[in-house]
Amino acid sequence: MTTEIELKYLVLGNDTVEKITQTLNRENIHFSYQEKQLANCYFDTPELNLRQHDMGLRVRRSNSHIEQTIKTAGQVVGGLHSRPEYNVDIEGELPILRLFPDEIWQPSQSVENIQHDLVALFNTDFKRCTWLITDASGNRVELAYDQGEVASAENKERIHELEFELVQGDKSALFTLASLLFKALALRPGLKSKAARGYALWRTEPVVAATPQQSFICHKGSDSIANAFTDGLSYGLTRLQNSIEAYLATPTLHELVAVKANLALIRHGFWLFADYLSPDELLIRDELSHFVHLLTWVDNAIHLQELTNKTGNYRKKLDFSKLLIEQLQIEKRRFPDSDDISQLLHSSRFNQLQLSILQGYLARSEQTAMASEVGDDTLIKFAQDKIQLSLSEISAQMKNMASSDCQQYIAQSKLLYRSSLTGTWLAGLFDNDLRDKFRRPWLDLQQGISELQSLWIIQLQLEKLSEPPKKLVQWQQSKVQGLLLALDNTKAIAIEMEPYWLE
Repeated sequence: MTTEIELKYLVLGNDTVEKITQTLNRENIHFSYQEKQLANCYFDTPELNLRQHDMGLRVRRSNSHIEQTIKTAGQVVGGLHSRPEYNVDIEGELPILRLFPDEIWQPSQSVENIQHDLVALFNTDFKRCTWLITDASGNRVELAYDQGEVASAENKERIHELEFELVQGDKSALFTLASLLFKALALRPGLKSKAARGYALWRTEPVVAATPQQSFICHKGSDSIANAFTDGLSYGLTRLQNSIEAYLATPTLHELVAVKANLALIRHGFWLFADYLSPDELLIRDELSHFVHLLTWVDNAIHLQELTNKTGNYRKKLDFSKLLIEQLQIEKRRFPDSDDISQLLHSSRFNQLQLSILQGYLARSEQTAMASEVGDDTLIKFAQDKIQLSLSEISAQMKNMASSDCQQYIAQSKLLYRSSLTGTWLAGLFDNDLRDKFRRPWLDLQQGISELQSLWIIQLQLEKLSEPPKKLVQWQQSKVQGLLLALDNTKAIAIEMEPYWLE
């Protein structure tokens, strides 16, 4: 048995072999190179017994050599895959399960029954180019570039990925090599194994499946503060990378909003837990801020898309002025297109940010394991203090606001958003019903202010017209006044809510 530790990246672009070889030669890195064609067939029962136990079974042929492999439950964080695997040479095309060690099977699994029911589900066939690299510290890494396809019946998907597998030494060698190749290749972390993609094709599911998202990050009040942040890093990074995959599969503004929101969520954790972080970890927060700021235009773009969409809430009214529609569409065209965003998401700097978060998570996990840290009630006290500070700040601002003031409400949107992020990190530690009751009017305020921002954009564009239609101006003013009245009422309810975190 070996435990496979590897980084996976999906590759965008051509001439990958040449670029990798040139980079290694330029850096005077010693390597041996080879190419081979691999044909793989994956097996399971029709009821997916192996998949249900987080196991993957394949038979691989390379020239005349045939090998069966089973991988058991492992972990995937930020593109780093770690799974135990068992390899046995065989002579035929069908796997023989009794050749694997008995201890890998669960008590509920009957090896004899599984063997009897095995069927071939899908194939992965690809050319593998490998560079076996030895660094100055004696670490050995196998860098593999796979190009081919995964296929199940008539369903197919391209394979174009890079794997960094640790053969010997410290896994930091994987990160060093990955950082080097970020500068030469357009990459993004590969969250799904070839087997996972094959199962999705066999089931005719989207390869980028919708991942259920929990509403709150911290749930265990018995955790230590350090553990809570460490687990939050893993959660936030996985959530970010899932949202990136969703955007690239369907490049819409709504999917891009999720990418920006997840960057902001991770960054907020670095603010909340700043007193418990090292100077190097705080540098990651600065990088997160860089990318959040690069995507600040997305919020306005969403409002403009809603206003110019023919099915948008206000489109019928806006049709009174073709000049206004044209003006809004001109504003919309100022924003980056999907190709620009794809380049950003595959850029060296963005990949390095995600790798830094992953390294931070792994380092903190190892420190916790060595210290055998036991949680206490300090996390609850920490959460109470942070939520109290956040809500005190926004409540004070709301109480000092003049009633029915459009610009003042819009000015509070950032503070309100930061408060909601504090809740996403910490509110899961408290009573569900009390928390949800408290948060409801605050979330209503957020939604109302978002609608107010759309109406404010209309007003700004109307002011640019030499002769804005009076009917449209009156309608816009009426909508704003009605919304401000509703916001005033919601605000009054929100600031009087009993704090759920002190119960």
